[in-house]
Amino acid sequence: MNTNSVLTIGTFDGLHLGHQKLLKKVVEIAQAEKLQSVVISYKDHPAFILRAKALPKMLCPITLKQRELAKIGIDRIELLDFTPELAKTPPLKFLKEYVIPTFHPKVIVMGYDSHFGHLRQGNYEFLCRHSQELGYRVEYLEPLLYEGKPISSSTIRNLLSLGKIETANNLLGRAYCLIGTVIHSYSNGRKIGFPTANLKLLYPHQLIPKNGIYLSRIRYQEKVYFGLTNIGISPTLKNSGIIEIETHILDFSGDLYGETLEIELLRYFREEKMFKKVDELKDAIQKDIAMARTIISELDK
Repeated sequence: MNTNSVLTIGTFDGLHLGHQKLLKKVVEIAQAEKLQSVVISYKDHPAFILRAKALPKMLCPITLKQRELAKIGIDRIELLDFTPELAKTPPLKFLKEYVIPTFHPKVIVMGYDSHFGHLRQGNYEFLCRHSQELGYRVEYLEPLLYEGKPISSSTIRNLLSLGKIETANNLLGRAYCLIGTVIHSYSNGRKIGFPTANLKLLYPHQLIPKNGIYLSRIRYQEKVYFGLTNIGISPTLKNSGIIEIETHILDFSGDLYGETLEIELLRYFREEKMFKKVDELKDAIQKDIAMARTIISELDK
């Protein structure tokens, strides 16, 4: 393959439809001009280095980011450690000492909010100023809009915090996914006839959506199941006050402790509720399951 490339640089947290538009442009140019398509991104969100109290929460952990970039058709994915040293690196130094000698870019693609380098100075205008000197051309891509504004990761975070999972999923272009390992918990679900898998996130910085009951799709060892995911403190059965992610997997039996699951959130059913009696909770779960099965049957058609 040609060692010259077309590349883009960015955090790409969420890899939402706006990001996908830009990334598909990278692939399109690479194929047309017989170049290697390259994405330079980061293993973690830069906010965790730049701010003492890290916000925003991550939407797209490394595992998911790599997989989605590969699906789009990116040839080479470089995920950098965003260190304090990197944050202080002037954009021209970053270009001359890393990007140019490593990737030999003939084209650099930038979006409306693309930037890199110290104080976010490496933007579209900066790249245009240095393009002739460094031997590349710059392509600019207009943003995709939602309600008149560019689709952004912050918009999606806000939607998830409000439990508006279907709108968030539409902007992501896929279901929002929580990835983690199954850990031991109180086993209260099993005691009332609805065993749950308690998820410990692989990436503790990942955003946990609004508390409540969700219809979910579970991916485990290349198999797909549906279930109900409760995000919250389970007030009827527990008094710890700790937010947990628990999923009752429909039509599944087996030991999942220590296993890795991907939980895709599809619909928001209802808020968590404190029931006076356990039997009232069991009735509510039965109704949730019935509603879930109705929706699943529609999804299968």
